[in-house]
Amino acid sequence: MLAAVASGRSRLVGVSSRRTPGILSSCNSIPPSLLNSDYSNDTTSSGYHTIAAASMSITSLSSSFRNTLQIGIAPHTPTYPLDTNMNVNTTLRSFATKKIPRRKRPRKIARLRTPFRIPTPANPVILSRYPEDAIYPTITETPDEELARTMLARWKEAGGAHSGMRKRPLKVAHTFEAFEEEKEGKIVWAQQRRKRVGAIGLKLGMIPVWDDWGIRYGCTVLHLDSNVVLSIKTKAVDGYDAVRVGAGEYKAKNVNKPLRGIYESWGVMDHPPYVVKEFRVTPIEGLDVVPPVGTVIHARHFVPGQAVDVASTSKGKGFQGAMKRHNFKGMPASHGVSKSHRALGSTGQCQDPGRVFKGKKMAGRMGGKRVTTQNMRIIKVDRGQNLIYVLGAVPGPPGRFVEIRDAVKRPFFGTAKVEGAVELPPLPTFAYEEGIDGCGKIGDFEVMKPLEEKDPMPEEPEAA
Repeated sequence: MLAAVASGRSRLVGVSSRRTPGILSSCNSIPPSLLNSDYSNDTTSSGYHTIAAASMSITSLSSSFRNTLQIGIAPHTPTYPLDTNMNVNTTLRSFATKKIPRRKRPRKIARLRTPFRIPTPANPVILSRYPEDAIYPTITETPDEELARTMLARWKEAGGAHSGMRKRPLKVAHTFEAFEEEKEGKIVWAQQRRKRVGAIGLKLGMIPVWDDWGIRYGCTVLHLDSNVVLSIKTKAVDGYDAVRVGAGEYKAKNVNKPLRGIYESWGVMDHPPYVVKEFRVTPIEGLDVVPPVGTVIHARHFVPGQAVDVASTSKGKGFQGAMKRHNFKGMPASHGVSKSHRALGSTGQCQDPGRVFKGKKMAGRMGGKRVTTQNMRIIKVDRGQNLIYVLGAVPGPPGRFVEIRDAVKRPFFGTAKVEGAVELPPLPTFAYEEGIDGCGKIGDFEVMKPLEEKDPMPEEPEAA
């Protein structure tokens, strides 16, 4: 809060002259129109003092006044000198008029919780009764601030978080190449900001896989059964960009009438899909991200070695106790316990609060919820049978369809962990070859993840 100097008396603007001693030093650099004493005697009938809002550029203050200017809001409050190291182009904040009770005035300088407002010709901050004396702050932007403001405006116009653009300039990175790529406008695949279409896989079960080093990987096998692009949603029509993908096949006689009408509008009633999922995509200028309708998505849509996120509905366990559902330890199994070995135990306190808090971990229905397992690395891709081998367990029982997407946190593109160290995934999908992808041959067209250069189990030197 900036205090102006009253006419002939150095007192805080808007505070009664009989209550507040002089805490400001007069200065010849203040315009004469600002030195009027009407504000110094402004009190209300309800016993409140009005603190007037003020905002002015530091450039309008001389160096001598800047060194002597002090701020205070109460008679017994220690005053604080204005920081002389502040940037000349910095503008003081403008606070709206606020009333503070006479007996409840704070004893420390505190921020008034009022919105920040910058004076403009349409809405100036007037420190005098004359409009021509309104003060307009001079705001100058550095090149970095101008770049940040431009990038933020473009980010908002492009759709915000789903725009696939950087919100602010890059300031911290692990490599210097990241700054060069941003400067040159090079397209770098960042899954947090860019998304391509995923796939629908059928969980078959788990199987061990060995690489050439002899390392064993426990993998879940996912089968991409007849993945076809059914329709495309656009931001202009639907409000967002997405792709509908169908998998599996229904018997035509088992399709109900509402679903039959939808399939007929898509033209897939000859081979109705068993399940339909929607994947959000991010259109990128210069790249073909959205596949056309009718495109078949095979297992080679994903790169061996990359990481994926797999989502599905977990197995339903029914009603379970606290030990199984929440990993509770339970009571002792032998001494000191009578028929309470797997009991929940205490669930609250005494008369105060006299209730059980919401969200308390207790017995209840377990499983049967949507679960996403992140950063599952693809160990092997079988192009002939459209099989994907992912490392680890996938939620859901065998025979359930799961959603497969590029990993959000670390897809590994542009690293040696993916095949060919590719910078971008196949866009909009992989260029498939007839007679290879989906041909049904077993074991002829398998692609493993890149092999580690260093032997994980080196031979020990023979003892002399």
